Amino acid sequence: MQIAICDDITECRLSVKCYAEEYFKLHHLECNIDEYKTGADLIKSDKTYDILFLDIKLGDLNGIAVAKEIQKKSNNTVILVVTAYNQYLDDAMDIQVTRYIDKPVKQNRIFSALDKALSVINESVITLHAKDSQVIRLKASDIVYVEAKLRGVFIFTTESSFVIKETMKQLRPLLMASCFAVPHNSYIVNMNYIMHFKRSEIALAQPYQNIRISVASRKQPEFKKQFFNFLGGDISHE
Repeated sequence: MQIAICDDITECRLSVKCYAEEYFKLHHLECNIDEYKTGADLIKSDKTYDILFLDIKLGDLNGIAVAKEIQKKSNNTVILVVTAYNQYLDDAMDIQVTRYIDKPVKQNRIFSALDKALSVINESVITLHAKDSQVIRLKASDIVYVEAKLRGVFIFTTESSFVIKETMKQLRPLLMASCFAVPHNSYIVNMNYIMHFKRSEIALAQPYQNIRISVASRKQPEFKKQFFNFLGGDISHE
């Protein structure tokens, strides 16, 4: 999970970062957190973020203007506004904000905001292009697994399947929710639909109960850790 914090006050950035790191550690999720002290630095960055903690009153730019620029780069970034200036909230209605967090920040508010952000990411709708030129819009949570074959990339959902024009390289950044994992370079799997898992093989739930997906040998330790973390389990004893 890629996260950015943009705030011109160092203490505020550190507080948000500390609480966010604690949240992801408690939920057994990997995260990378970048800090920006100016809106200009954030806008100039070529990185795309899953979650952005954004101050409204920055030293150089208005946070609303920064948010609009970020949304031009990616509609999928979940924006969490952190502010001590409630008079800007009406202006913030012009951008898509998932949660407002008052300053000074508190742990429970950051945790609640991150709960909401992950829910939005897991329920996000992605747009894909089928081989027959049809445009497909799918809820990420409905995708069971993705497989790359010689004939193209196949998306298997709870209701249907599609052959898409996008490559696996293009698709992986779109499926960044914590429930998705890559057990093999040819597959992306939604871990919500895994019924059984052993070191080298995954068995899926209905309607794909007959599907077995290999876990590449070099990915087995990483995938095992990710899957057990997703379940909230502890594999230290294994």
